[in-house]
Amino acid sequence: MKITRKTAIGVTLIVLLGLSSWGLAGALEEQKYIDLGKDEYNKGNYDAALYLFNKAIALNPDNSRLYNDRGLCYVVLGDIDNAISDFSKAIELKSDFLEAYYNRGLAYFGGGKWKRALDNEEGNKAIADFTKVIELDPEYVEAYNNRGLVYSEYIHYYYKPFDSEIIDKYNNALADFDKVLELDPTYMLAHAGKGNLYYRYGDFDNGTAEFDKALESEELIIQEVSLKGLAAVYYSRGRNYAGGHHMVYEDLRGTLDYEKAIELDPTLMTALGHVTGSYQRLGEWNKLIENCDYMLDLKKDDPAWLTKSHGGYTKYEAKGLAYYNLGQYDEAITNYNRVIELKPTVGAYRGLGIVYSEIGASENATVAFEKALEMDTSIIEEGTYRSMYSKYYSRGLTYYAMQEYDKAISDFDKAIELKSDYAEAYRDLGKAYLEIGDKTKANDAFETAISLFEEQGNSYVAEQVKELLGLMSAESIPKHIMGCSIAPEDVCSEYQCL
Repeated sequence: MKITRKTAIGVTLIVLLGLSSWGLAGALEEQKYIDLGKDEYNKGNYDAALYLFNKAIALNPDNSRLYNDRGLCYVVLGDIDNAISDFSKAIELKSDFLEAYYNRGLAYFGGGKWKRALDNEEGNKAIADFTKVIELDPEYVEAYNNRGLVYSEYIHYYYKPFDSEIIDKYNNALADFDKVLELDPTYMLAHAGKGNLYYRYGDFDNGTAEFDKALESEELIIQEVSLKGLAAVYYSRGRNYAGGHHMVYEDLRGTLDYEKAIELDPTLMTALGHVTGSYQRLGEWNKLIENCDYMLDLKKDDPAWLTKSHGGYTKYEAKGLAYYNLGQYDEAITNYNRVIELKPTVGAYRGLGIVYSEIGASENATVAFEKALEMDTSIIEEGTYRSMYSKYYSRGLTYYAMQEYDKAISDFDKAIELKSDYAEAYRDLGKAYLEIGDKTKANDAFETAISLFEEQGNSYVAEQVKELLGLMSAESIPKHIMGCSIAPEDVCSEYQCL
């Protein structure tokens, strides 16, 4: 019997687990509950299965396999804490219970509480459990693969330069994926895992090569993890293209992969979210609106999603941006106000201010801009936000939109002081200097931005900044280049950090 479920770290994978069968080792009544529980589980009636396993455990509380299988019920019901507790109990009763170690590792791995938190225990616990599985069975391919994925989760190119601890995790992950392919060269998910690792390390070319190797064998991927798993690999390659975005065609390739992933799995929210970001960068505003409306409809029975991190409110914010760029200002205002009703963001207030400015509603614009400034200033004054540079940058964008260029310059300078390789801040600093007529400082800022964008593998944006340099001698700067682009932080973060 097989249970299919997902883990969502790095590459979204379908993991095949087994409800273990065991002999008639207990009373007939116990076996009756066991058989009924397995039957209900495989019908998808997880609450009923849980009830029946509870009955079986009450009759035989020393049966380790019962705790393992009840733990699987808790996993699919989303109760990770109780799942971990049951897997731990199974291990307490049977110290060499390989399946329980593996399942507990997956529970730590998929719980999501420890992502990017090196001081959190869950990641290390997942690694320890997969390591124990490997000790018990040195040829357990899935344990190596999943351990590699856990190591990968500690790594992201946003946080370069990496310290020695992160480099060690990178090397450990690479060794695990290579071990998988040594044991089973047909296990294409290891190529996808390596692709994900290279992506997170910022090695996008090698990432593409590994995803390409995986996708040369679509049938093997489908056999291992079904069409949904194949969709996840396409999504991951698309994300890698977007991470590299050396030029427009990379974004186009990424968009095609996202669309292929959605074709294979129309409910794959990560792909739906990322393709929205691609449509934004490509200026495909009508497609962006259609995609956001589809996501909102898909989650219409989950009202809590509207206010979750990167949830529905960000779709309304993206739609506000799209309608603004289409010149449909009433629709833009409606969508930004919807964000403010659900979960106010700086991007929504700033976007609203820009729209009001565009239609000449200066008083409304001022109110919206002041709200945006208030939100960023509050966080800056609190002084505890991890990426404080981004808040100075965000406030600088608002001042820029208000045409208060001196204040914008001050905030962009502060952002650069806190993050010396902040290419976007240098670019917009150059814009602000250009607005006040200081072409020398604008030139210096643009040159630095170009250098940084190129170093960071973002040659497409570097070319855009070069266009700004070329326009410095023009009598007027075209609005689509010099106007403040609305790029909501919540939207952008969703499309880059998953």
